[in-house]
This record gives sequence, C-alpha cells and structure tokens, in this order.
Amino acid sequence: MGPPLVFPGVEDHYPNSLTLKQVQVLFRHGERTPVHRSIQQWDKWGFPIFWPLCESTRRSLTGLINPQIQQVTTFEYEREIETLTEEDPSPLFTNAGKKGICTEGQLTDRGRISGHYLGAQLRELYVDRLAFLPRNFTKTSDIYLRTTGIVRSRETLQQVFNGLYPLTSHSATPTLLERFPFEENLHPMVYCPRLSELRKQFQEAAAKKWNPQLEEASHVLKDILSSPEGRITVGDGNNKDAAWAIIDTYSSALAHNIKTPPGFANRQVVNTVARAALECEFAGYEKNAEMKQLGMGRFFADVLQRMTIGDPIVSENMAEISQMLGQKEVKVYRKVPLLALYAAHDSSIGAILSTMGVFDNRWINFTSHITFELFEEKIKSTSWSLGSPAKFVRVKYNGRPMGIPACQPKGKHWGEDSSFCTFAAFQDFVRSVSPMRDWSTQCKEHLGEQAPELKELTEATASA
Repeated sequence: MGPPLVFPGVEDHYPNSLTLKQVQVLFRHGERTPVHRSIQQWDKWGFPIFWPLCESTRRSLTGLINPQIQQVTTFEYEREIETLTEEDPSPLFTNAGKKGICTEGQLTDRGRISGHYLGAQLRELYVDRLAFLPRNFTKTSDIYLRTTGIVRSRETLQQVFNGLYPLTSHSATPTLLERFPFEENLHPMVYCPRLSELRKQFQEAAAKKWNPQLEEASHVLKDILSSPEGRITVGDGNNKDAAWAIIDTYSSALAHNIKTPPGFANRQVVNTVARAALECEFAGYEKNAEMKQLGMGRFFADVLQRMTIGDPIVSENMAEISQMLGQKEVKVYRKVPLLALYAAHDSSIGAILSTMGVFDNRWINFTSHITFELFEEKIKSTSWSLGSPAKFVRVKYNGRPMGIPACQPKGKHWGEDSSFCTFAAFQDFVRSVSPMRDWSTQCKEHLGEQAPELKELTEATASA
C-alpha cells in the first residue's frame, strides 16, 4: 500500500510550543505497469507480457460537445486492447474488455488503492489527530493541487484527494492544476540544454565506474536480456537492458506480487544493478551546483513562495523568490493554502533528496512522499533573526524526519532537534539551490563545459 505517512518506530512528535501552519507534500504516483520494452524475454519464465490489472479503467466517461444543442454531454465507452504478434501480423484482440489489460506505464488498480491510502493517512494525521485541516472541503483556497501532465500522476492525485476528502465530506469542486511542459518544475526538465548536458556527463562517469561491475549481473540475468550484446549497462540510452529498465520492471512486478525470473533471487545482483541505476540518475544533483539549480531549484523556490506569500515577516523577499522561480513579475496568492499536494515521479523525489543531501540511495517505492511542514513558535521570541514569532521547517521522507545538512549547525535549528530548520536556514538553503538568474537563460549558459567535480576526477585519475 505504499510507504507510511508516519514512519514506524520513529517518534512523530508535534511539540506543544510550535503551531503547525502549513503542509506541502510531493509524492510519486501509485503502482503502474512497466514503461520499458525490456520484458520480451521474461515470458519464458511465466512473466506476463500483458498485465490484467486495470479493471477500474475498462469503462470510462468523456465529455462530448453537440453544436446543435450547444451543451456538453457525457459519452460512456469500454476500452479494449488490440495488438500484433511476431508470428501473425494481423491484429490480435487480447480480450481486454473482460480482463482489464493495462498499457505501458499505466496506473493499475493497486496503484489507485495506494493513492487512496496515502490520502486516508493524510486525513488521519492532519484532520483527525491534529485538527489542522477542516473536516470538510468547502473552500478551494485551503488546498493547492498540482500534477505533472502524465496521466498516472493526475489519476494518483485524484485518488489521494478522494482519500483525504471522500465524496461525503466535500461540497466544493477541487481544482487540479497542470502547467505547460516548458514551465513544469515538478521533475527535472529535458527542455534545459545545460541540465541535459550535465546529466549526460554524470551518466558517462557512472558508466565508467559501474559497467565493469555489472558484468556479473549480466551473466546471472542473461536469459532475460533483450539486447544483442546481452549486457546490462548504465549511461547508454540505446540499450534495452539498461540497469534502470531492469530494476524498474522488477520493482513493478514485486509491487503486484508477480513472480519474477529466477535470476532475481540473487539479492547481491539486484542491489548492484539498483545502486548503479540510482547513482547514474541522481549523483549529479548531490555533487553539482548547476544541476541543483537547473533540476529542482525552481520547485524549492515554489515551496518557499507558497510558505511566504502574504506573510509580512518575509514579504520583502518576494522579488528575490520570484527571480528564483524565473518569474518576471511577483505573483501574489489570495491566501496561503493550508495544504499543497504535488503529484510527481521517482525522478522528482530522487533529485529533491539528492539536492538536499539526504538521499539514502534506495529504490524509490510507489507513492513515496516528501513532506514540508511549516511551524510557528507559540511564544514570541527575540532569539531568531526573522523576528517573532519564529518559524521552522521540517522535511520528512516517507514519514521519517530528515536532518538536512544545511540545518545542522548550531543556531540553524529548533532547540536540540536538528530536523526543525529555522526558517532563515531553510531560506538560505533554497537560495543556494535556486537558479542564479532566469532559469531559461541559465539553461543556455556554460554549454560544452565539463562539470568541475568530474574535471577534478579526470585530472586525479590521469595523474595517478
């Protein structure tokens, strides 16, 4: 059902001296089918090519416009899958109407349930336990809802909201926001030339380190590999047997209790392939300042802006925050929302955690989530640089409070608990990882230059 909102065994305390003011949660979508065409050889082990796990979307409704009566009506239909086989190029009907066959990368019925479960946990904690959110959803200004343009993320957000506020507990119609692709900041953007270049450089560095170590994994899993070379690699976008594709498909199968080929029983092999894939994808966001700024920097600025709009203590910083976001004008929200929900991807979570310096290099489960909680001190204090009452930010990953390195020094956190960053420390961190100039302009700078961290590594290797 996905990771818990409150991590088992971890004291999830809400100190009496602090008042919770706002919660922002970014989460990965729920369980889905594999997105990679790397499983053709897996079927010899009984691994399904077609996954009958999408019964909930077999029957659908869509809007139709009738110009004669000038109104929108609904159209109900059933969806079925038609495919081709290598033996027979004529269309093959897979009987999806009865079996609920999924397409590649589609949110499954289990994924929908996991999304609902996350929403129910949000309700249990923030409505029932803390009485922070209202019991009924009556004002759209209370909650900010945004998703990437990928269908599985949008559908997961719908499920999360329904778990938080079931149909019987909301009278207002929720608004789900999406952005144009070139304005999206919920995951690292392929539209940024410099970011793409840096990612490629770190992927090539990971390939030099990991590809020799993946030879054993290639031997153990040779019976399922699709490429003519029969090698698992990182850093090669043309290889059907890329490490990420292998582990992504494997994790999708595990999430649905689907039996995997016998080679995956070797845990050491699986862990090696996963570590290689994760380092290839996310190491640059931890090590390189440009990747931090161009990757998820605008999202961090968005989080900060959503915390501060309308707050007189920090309103003088709004021009700077708008620059971080790449906005030409300061956008003022009518009301600071109590809750913001962002439906995103594993690429989002890995990049965010790496940027903060807290990624544990473990595979990111479906419906994994990062929570930003904003607190305010009840007793006015003069001991903090922002004046009184003092504010603090706590970041949690899958329910576990994170000790952000930027907040560890004395004076940069609340009391003895270093998971509560002072607002000033969190704001300084966001400044450090946000674009230094307009994002689109910075994306076109320093093209052709090697990342300093990789240049130092190359020089050290050459002189060894």
